[in-house]
Amino acid sequence: MEGSEGDVTVSLVNHRVDLPEEPDADLQNEESFQHGDKTSYNNVPEPDLGFESLDYDPIFNLVFENSRKDLQSRQLYGYTGLTLAKWSITILIGILVGLVAYLIEMCQEFLLTRKKELTQRIMVNGLMLSFIGFASFSVLLVLVACCLVLFWAPSAGGGGVTLVMAYLNGTDIPEFFQFKTLVTKIIGSICTISSGLMLGQEGPMVHIGAAIASLMTWIHGALPTRKKTQPSHLRRCCKPWQAKALPFDLYSDKDRREFISAGTAAGLAAAFGAPIGGVLYSLEEASSFWSRKVMWRSLICCTFATMVLALVNSWEFSTSLPGSMSFREVQPVFIVRDLPLFLVTSALTSILGVVINSAHAWLAHMRPSSSYKVLRIIEACFVTLISVTVMFVLPLCFGQCMEVPAQKTPSGTMDRHYWFRYTCPAPNTTAGVHYYNDLATLFFSLPRQNMQELYGMHGDAETEFSIRSLGIHSLSALVLFILAYGIATPGGVFMPAMLVGASFGGFLGRIFQRLLPSAHVQPGLHALVGTAAMLGGFLRASISLVVITVEGFGGVDFILPLIVAIVVSNWVAYHFHDAGAYEADLERIAGVCFLQSEPPRELIAFSAADLMSSNVVCFHEVVTVAEVLKVLQTRRHNGFPVLRHTHSDTSNGGGKFVGLILRHQLLLLLEERAFVEIDPQVLLHTQKYAWENNFSTNMQFLDHAMRIYHHFHYPHHRYLSSRPEALADLGVDEIVGAVNSSNSKPGNVSDDINTTADAPKKVLALDLRPFMNRAPITVRRECSAQRVYIIFRTLGLRHLCVTDSHNKVIGIITRKDIAMAQKQGRLSKDKRFQHWDSDIRSFNEQKDRRQPRRKLYDLP
Repeated sequence: MEGSEGDVTVSLVNHRVDLPEEPDADLQNEESFQHGDKTSYNNVPEPDLGFESLDYDPIFNLVFENSRKDLQSRQLYGYTGLTLAKWSITILIGILVGLVAYLIEMCQEFLLTRKKELTQRIMVNGLMLSFIGFASFSVLLVLVACCLVLFWAPSAGGGGVTLVMAYLNGTDIPEFFQFKTLVTKIIGSICTISSGLMLGQEGPMVHIGAAIASLMTWIHGALPTRKKTQPSHLRRCCKPWQAKALPFDLYSDKDRREFISAGTAAGLAAAFGAPIGGVLYSLEEASSFWSRKVMWRSLICCTFATMVLALVNSWEFSTSLPGSMSFREVQPVFIVRDLPLFLVTSALTSILGVVINSAHAWLAHMRPSSSYKVLRIIEACFVTLISVTVMFVLPLCFGQCMEVPAQKTPSGTMDRHYWFRYTCPAPNTTAGVHYYNDLATLFFSLPRQNMQELYGMHGDAETEFSIRSLGIHSLSALVLFILAYGIATPGGVFMPAMLVGASFGGFLGRIFQRLLPSAHVQPGLHALVGTAAMLGGFLRASISLVVITVEGFGGVDFILPLIVAIVVSNWVAYHFHDAGAYEADLERIAGVCFLQSEPPRELIAFSAADLMSSNVVCFHEVVTVAEVLKVLQTRRHNGFPVLRHTHSDTSNGGGKFVGLILRHQLLLLLEERAFVEIDPQVLLHTQKYAWENNFSTNMQFLDHAMRIYHHFHYPHHRYLSSRPEALADLGVDEIVGAVNSSNSKPGNVSDDINTTADAPKKVLALDLRPFMNRAPITVRRECSAQRVYIIFRTLGLRHLCVTDSHNKVIGIITRKDIAMAQKQGRLSKDKRFQHWDSDIRSFNEQKDRRQPRRKLYDLP
């Protein structure tokens, strides 16, 4: 039943169909989703993706307020131990991230070095035999990584940075932080990098750090319940706990977000040996919500990660570098008069970053879907064979045999194993002359070693690599990187982008050296500038990239050319492609609505009334169980405004907005049989109950269980709680039927419900007042859309209620509404205002015939 303007229906009116879109569909399907469309969409097909928004906004209810007062009274000298527990977890996360970084670096260095040595030995028996052995081992490694991703942990594919950003922005990713995903990420990264593909471990380390932080803040145990009877999906695996077994509340989405931000920073810090750079990277790129507390937590976590990695490196590795991608001993000479050449190097290298983004976007439409697992495996093996073929053929055709330098280069102790002879003449032991193929050395050696040698190129007329080899290597590595970027294996984009930038920058430096012999050009410094410019044009990073590079090189001598490279590369790349790699990937992921830090200009002409979905499903403060069941079975949205009826609006179904109840809170109340019996004749009247002055331990237990609900009900698949099937295991229908039949036979009622024999006409109901959020964020319908965006994004909201001047709910806004409005804002100005005026006329003049707007599927 629909009421007048400002009124809402009580139970059965759609405001949203909470289903995401198909995995291969666009985020915003343009077919028949035009602004102002009033067509009903109840019969639209509703595929399932599994994305769900996170509840960052804390629940402030009466029970929580009372329990906080009790907690304050039990403090010891003002401390409860919660702060100590959080700092201990932060330190432990840093230690584990450092150990995992050491494991990945050790394994990949061992496999790549042994492959290189065996290839040189087998080459004595023939180049083809060496190629077959190398290719077979590489394909085997890729098969292991690809099968683990496709058949065991699909969320472990790729670098993972994009989905970490989506999670920290407010979207839950199914299985993304599961333990099997972490194991697959570690093993798959080792196999992928060791196979010779143009991928790196820096991106996976970000995901690994976030996954470790998530697992450290995840409850491993049983649902804290006092019931002897449990739902079947819990009875099989869970044991009853008491509420006292969980002294600290570290499991809310808001708290876990802080730890995951710290783990993300620690992962990158361990990869580059840059604790401050890792913190700034988490602030600038990964984290959407930042505070002084998160900054300190990230800094401590990064510090322990790099300290542990430096400690284990000094035990095992021959190098003393603390990070797996550090270059502390590289010191090329910087001259101020080289700045004009740096501008040219930065501009040209940034164009390569734009080429990578554009080519990746084009190939993304051609790659097979993840549902075609066999084709994905064939694609990964085919790309591996192409990479191995290029590694063998190009050095054979274009490589140049050169003498190994007599003096050590800045890379120091790795000189003996770095140079690769390939098909060059055997060493002359009498004269002490050894030969190497410069192009084969660039292809077969560790990427970290290649960049150290490229950065160490001096200003002499001849360096360790010829101009032809540097040019061929940079272009071929660019193509191999584009092909490998997007296959179904774990692997990041930091290292290959850095290597391509260093090789191309060194190539330009050698050209400048040849053209300007009297300028004393340092090719190694141009390689460094090329690395920064590539990352700036490809990822659009800025401050964090400068700090990471400065920390990696152990000084501030190169800060001016690095700043020049970053500024020029971002400026040039922006004129060719308006988004970086991560932002472009986020736009292509169906079901993920990423909210940027600044409101888009497309929302400038909109208001909250244009963004909202009207005809909201609401509940009363005391609602019948039958009504709750019917709504939960037919609707998938997660936020329900709570209304309080007055004498003036009991006849038309409206009410005063007093709170917000979430779906999982209702499910837990149903599961725990937290029912009351009331007379249906007085259902709409405000009544007082015993709990108002007596908050029992059972109520506190229920409130605590609501806050950790998703840790025990469908863990890592929280979207399943938004499906009608979640009610199947609760057995509430049988209880409602038993109570209804007891109306004629008093006393024949389940023991879990307090019934009385003298009230046969009473019905079961849920009292939402103790548990509903009494302080939900609301806006007036006249509020500007850009201000709505700022409120929604800054506070990390999931639902934003829109009210009228009488504090009555007239609509609700979710992130999907904002994303749709942003897209519709790209329409022409005249057409936009035409639709807007039509909406206003329909709202004011045709209220009785009004239909809910057709909008995008809401994130559940």
